[in-house]
Amino acid sequence: MNRHDLDVFPVPREKKPLYINEPALIDPSIVKKDAWKDRRLPDNQLDNIRVYIPLDLNKEAILRRLDHIIDHYQEANERNESDFSFDVERLIAQVEIYDQVWFVRHMPSSGDHSEEAKELVKEFIGKLAQIPDGCAELFPFDTIERLQPEYLSDILP
Repeated sequence: MNRHDLDVFPVPREKKPLYINEPALIDPSIVKKDAWKDRRLPDNQLDNIRVYIPLDLNKEAILRRLDHIIDHYQEANERNESDFSFDVERLIAQVEIYDQVWFVRHMPSSGDHSEEAKELVKEFIGKLAQIPDGCAELFPFDTIERLQPEYLSDILP
């Protein structure tokens, strides 16, 4: 599991935004183009204007984004497997951030994940498992196999 660089102290309880400096959550092209560079720094261009886009991270919004991605690709096949997987991985980064914030807010007595994230991941996996298989080799199978033990090991038989 990736840990994201979050400032969770103090955790905003009102309607104040939480600042997360991860431009790849919004612009996937920066990850594909130059993965080795630190993307948290603004582009060093004379005409650069850095804009911060609000991104709501809640269970409903993340699952809605997953539904949108699934509707876009329709099935996982050899042609779209890489792009489909990449788009879902961006959502998993959002799940990780959601988990980190809720974990700090509730500090569960056991485990590494918040109850909110476990519930979200259970539904997330359910949606991934229903993606029609168009003969993709790895996706979504690898993603499900990675998420289940990470988030659901204490509730799986």
